Amino acid sequence: MVSMNWKTGVLIAIALLVAGLLTGWQLSPHIAEVLPTSSEIQGRQPLAIKFNRAMDPQSVEEYVDISPPDDGEISWDADYKLMTFTPGSIWPPGEMVSIRLSRGARSKLGFPFWREFNYQWPVSPTSLVYLWPADGKSNLYKINPKSGESQALTNHPGGVLDYSITPDNEQIYYSVAVKNGTSRIMVLDLRSGETSLFMDCSEALCTRPQLSADGNKLAYEVLSREAGSLPDIRVFNLKDRSQVALAEPDQCLESPLWSLSGWLAYYNQTAKGYQFWDPATDITRFLPNETSGDGSWSADGRYFLTSEILFAGDTLAPRHLQLYDLVEETTQDLSKGSFLEDLNPSFSTRGLAFAFSRKSLSPQDWTLGRQLWVMDLESGESAPLTDEIDYQHTSFAWHPDGQKLAYVRYNQAALSEAPEIWVIDTDSKEALRMIINGFAPGWIP
Repeated sequence: MVSMNWKTGVLIAIALLVAGLLTGWQLSPHIAEVLPTSSEIQGRQPLAIKFNRAMDPQSVEEYVDISPPDDGEISWDADYKLMTFTPGSIWPPGEMVSIRLSRGARSKLGFPFWREFNYQWPVSPTSLVYLWPADGKSNLYKINPKSGESQALTNHPGGVLDYSITPDNEQIYYSVAVKNGTSRIMVLDLRSGETSLFMDCSEALCTRPQLSADGNKLAYEVLSREAGSLPDIRVFNLKDRSQVALAEPDQCLESPLWSLSGWLAYYNQTAKGYQFWDPATDITRFLPNETSGDGSWSADGRYFLTSEILFAGDTLAPRHLQLYDLVEETTQDLSKGSFLEDLNPSFSTRGLAFAFSRKSLSPQDWTLGRQLWVMDLESGESAPLTDEIDYQHTSFAWHPDGQKLAYVRYNQAALSEAPEIWVIDTDSKEALRMIINGFAPGWIP
């Protein structure tokens, strides 16, 4: 009888233990889902863990580890079942990101997380963004330079007119054509892929939107439908929704471009020169210039680089590179020789190197096309990266690593050929054609 009671007690104890373990397992927290579900992540894309139970946030954050380390922020939903990590900077392209949760994290009821969890995502390489097709109503696309896989980012029937990538690389502002010669300014969120209307220019053509580095002001060109109107630059304040027009009566303004230090540059066709304006101090400056066209800011915001006509004789007027120093308020001619013509300067994303297109105007060296050159402002050294005499090289866009460079080339000997977008390594000079019939290249994480 004693033996039977002992065996019965053991069996009951085992049954209670198993029941307790099963109950504990059922009540213990488990991971229901990990986000994003995509095979790759990019930019500042958030990571998230969804639990099946309400969690104790402090215990979870104590046992969670994200690699590579980042100064981001952790947030929770109202039910404490979804933990989201938003990085403070972009994930390193081409590397791996992992999120690990060790045993020890607990639910709101105190039940432990029993199994260590680890999940990894590869970070997609920096993508090349561009407009396509060049011979029709174009839209925004991006392509993975390594895999060659392309993806449409917009689908507007009227076509995308132009675009700019915000300094934080999280959005693209672009203008689209609508009926009756008007346009809209749209915003593409690169993290979610969603587009939204920023401004409906129902009475004008609004183009070339440019967001300031602090994210508070948007500058853009506007051409009213009223007869006799001249292009103007307007600055929209995103904080208080106010805006100002920069042109005085009978002035023609174009090509707004913010520096990372907060200055706005734009070209005044009426006064023949570049205007510079610092909204923080309301200081303005003026650089006489006959050429107009786009300029480029150095990454530190100190230098503005453009081209200017050099009158070297009655029949010779090449365009040279003109460097303006906002600190010293001086200008410098960077092109050496009366028979050289340099255009389309573009500062690197790092340091003081810049790309530009060059051709010789001397009869013995003249060519149809302009070649891609690179110059270092500190050393003064320059060198060509291409040698294709029939091709025009332009629209230079530096990769964030400061080494690769995207550009558009046109065959000047066969104008019916479609433009092509190429990417070149500035060290090895190895070049690869990426897109046929595309234009306006840029880079996004």
